[in-house]
Amino acid sequence: MRSRFLVEVEAALGPGVDVEPDPPRGLVGRRARPGGIWLGFDRAALAESDDGLGRRVPVLVAVPVSTYDGCRLEVELVGGWQVARGSILVARLQGTTMPPPPLARAAAAVDEPATWLDREAAERLALLARQRYRERRSHARITGGRAWHAIGVLPPELARFATPHSPAEYSLARLPPRFIRGLEGLLDDDERLLYWIARPMVTDIGILARLRGRIDRRAALLALTDRQLLWIVDHAQPDQYLSDWGVDVELVPLERLLEARCTERDDLIWLVVVTPAGTRAYALPPELHDEVRVIRDLLARFTPSGAADLPRRRYALHPLPFDAEAGARFGQEREASVLYERATQAGDVLGFLFSPSRPEQRSPAALVLRPAMVELLEAHRRRAVSLADVAAVRVTLSPLVGRVSIEPGVALSYPAPLMDLGAAFVRLTRRAIATLA
Repeated sequence: MRSRFLVEVEAALGPGVDVEPDPPRGLVGRRARPGGIWLGFDRAALAESDDGLGRRVPVLVAVPVSTYDGCRLEVELVGGWQVARGSILVARLQGTTMPPPPLARAAAAVDEPATWLDREAAERLALLARQRYRERRSHARITGGRAWHAIGVLPPELARFATPHSPAEYSLARLPPRFIRGLEGLLDDDERLLYWIARPMVTDIGILARLRGRIDRRAALLALTDRQLLWIVDHAQPDQYLSDWGVDVELVPLERLLEARCTERDDLIWLVVVTPAGTRAYALPPELHDEVRVIRDLLARFTPSGAADLPRRRYALHPLPFDAEAGARFGQEREASVLYERATQAGDVLGFLFSPSRPEQRSPAALVLRPAMVELLEAHRRRAVSLADVAAVRVTLSPLVGRVSIEPGVALSYPAPLMDLGAAFVRLTRRAIATLA
């Protein structure tokens, strides 16, 4: 099976319709291009490529009808020319009959001595150009602090020229502070935010909604990074004071992703993600249909079929140090140490999250992260779930209570002052699940 490459049309050479982006209506045709002599090709460039001089690699694409400037096409390479100024690849859209070589040479304006490249050589050149592009982009990575956090650097209209943030990162200032705090607790410093969708709070419920029963009126955020999908929801239903009670978060490591799809049900648009351990679904209002499809298409790039030829990220799993202060703050330092000692006697410990005894919990307990499992350790018993069986991880980041839940499997509640320790435990758990996948 031939490799496919994404190209972007830079010059539509034949008659057709000029199409322009017109948010939020999408692409709109505004005028017709006049006819003329057309040789069956449009000029394009290989997406995310570098010819060695910082330019995209030119591609001549055979298409059945001329497209429009900016159109992106998935094509297969058939060859190319090596000329003094570089190389020009030749490709075709699937189902298109290749015009004769003289027409291709004329459309590419190759009027100098040139060496023809066969398909294999053209594909090698394209792959090398994409590698150069990734290497160049890596030099622009933000180091130090939070790479995804673009708030306050510069006004968005100026920052996009000065710092390598994504549009989603520039837009973070539009989110409520509680959602930003949720991201701060769960994203790695060098993680990048790719896209997010906000579900607004429902403050005014109509009579039909009341008759249907209780509905979820909480605001929510569906966020995609280069490492995880996060569903962040207000911890409590909004009250008359719009109090900030923190958020509940469910996250799915992208390394566990098998499939992503959209479905419509109950007057909602659902994003459904499939993992080896189960399916998760997230509901958004129907007016966000287009945005949900965008995030679905981005997720598809992380599925086995979409990322088969890409290198896989491997995480270094550095154990979290045992924090005796977590027990000492509640007068239970000895109890925490005893549980930790029990955990280490049973094998390697990557993370240890202590929950002290209190009125709603009769005895201390702890969640223990090991290289291949998460274990709930209580006074007289232990329960474990394999990381291979985890579909998602949930965490509550609220001034009312903290809670970590391994879905499906085990869960632990703990006092809100230990919220930062719970977030650190979840971050390491997500990396352990991704590494095991």
